[in-house]
Amino acid sequence: MIKSKFINDILDLLLEGDSFGQSVRGQISYLTEEEYNYTGVGLFVSFSHTDGIEKFKANDEKLILDGVIIRSSEIELAAEAMVFCDKGLIDYLEIWSHDGVYPKKEIETYTITQEWPGSPGRQIVVE
Repeated sequence: MIKSKFINDILDLLLEGDSFGQSVRGQISYLTEEEYNYTGVGLFVSFSHTDGIEKFKANDEKLILDGVIIRSSEIELAAEAMVFCDKGLIDYLEIWSHDGVYPKKEIETYTITQEWPGSPGRQIVVE
């Protein structure tokens, strides 16, 4: 189970959109954060999987999903996030800051917005 509300909110919005995102959305409850790697420019979060995730495996071996913008007083400009799948399973999440500076801690206040072409533009706001 994902412990971070921030990471869970990103995945919730990213995997709501097109058929590819919806095909792996069911994996969220089978994920656990394995490692956080703060790079200064962004963050990589790798995941481990629990039994049962295979029933939500995507047909595409390699899949990359993006389309959310993260705004926060802790990030000067904004940040984006992408989910990378390997062998049909969510492997890791990458977040990077547009200005090249990302905090080396969990972001606590934020607005995440769906911004891919044709998205419903749903937002999650945590103040």
